[in-house]
Amino acid sequence: MKDVSNNYDVIIVGAGPSGIFCAYELIEKKPDLKILMIEKGRRIENRTCPKRTTKTCVGCKPCSITTGFAGAGAFSDGKLSLSPDVGGNLPEILGYDKTVELLKESDNIYLKFGADTNVYGVDKQKEIQEIRRKAIGANLKLIECPIRHLGTEEGYKIYTRLQEHLLEQGVEMAFNTMVKDIIIENNKAIGVITDKEEICYAPEIVSAIGREGSDWFSHICENHGIETKVGTVDIGVRVEVRDEVMEFLNKNLYEAKLVYHTPTFDDKVRTFCTNLPAR
Repeated sequence: MKDVSNNYDVIIVGAGPSGIFCAYELIEKKPDLKILMIEKGRRIENRTCPKRTTKTCVGCKPCSITTGFAGAGAFSDGKLSLSPDVGGNLPEILGYDKTVELLKESDNIYLKFGADTNVYGVDKQKEIQEIRRKAIGANLKLIECPIRHLGTEEGYKIYTRLQEHLLEQGVEMAFNTMVKDIIIENNKAIGVITDKEEICYAPEIVSAIGREGSDWFSHICENHGIETKVGTVDIGVRVEVRDEVMEFLNKNLYEAKLVYHTPTFDDKVRTFCTNLPAR
């Protein structure tokens, strides 16, 4: 085992959005912190998918679409839902008001790095009231949610600026590097071992692996006898309808957030990432 005796204040495993914002917040609050981010994927400028030319997936390891700086978000449509009423269960963990505060803070960071200042889905109150009325009649709940649209190309540029900012602030980034194990002594994580047989130490280890690394993290916990709990997984179904069906919703809400509870088992069904037709 090669012990390179790399000592840090914080080691962040994963350079997706959670890892990025963790590093950003730490360096803003304590600029002198020595931070290491370890990411199994590539730098954002080196993330290219061969499928663009081959037209078929060639099974890259690691995948350039789901791994690398900014994670899958680097190539997503980049819609920011600025309401605690959609998304995960953060309000249950932190409280509603704290979640609102953090959403505003996160949104301001995106704006700082070049996000569009326009916010959609809140300005046409007369039309929204009509949509709400029709939703109630269809046993649907309309969640009014401000949307900031980054766009695929602009989102990529924003994350590129974030990468360069963190590097300029002294955050070290180890790309194409997999964490093989987390070192635990006296019930405390004190370091990591990489696939390059390097050992890095820090009093604080942050696992920011996202969905892509959830299976890896589950095995790490199992090997160390740490109990885990399975979180909620949404199953997405693509439904295509005529433009006339969605036109009024998309025009006035940009992205309609509608929730339906099934009568038999009370399963929650919601719309997600509705898209306009190609023009």
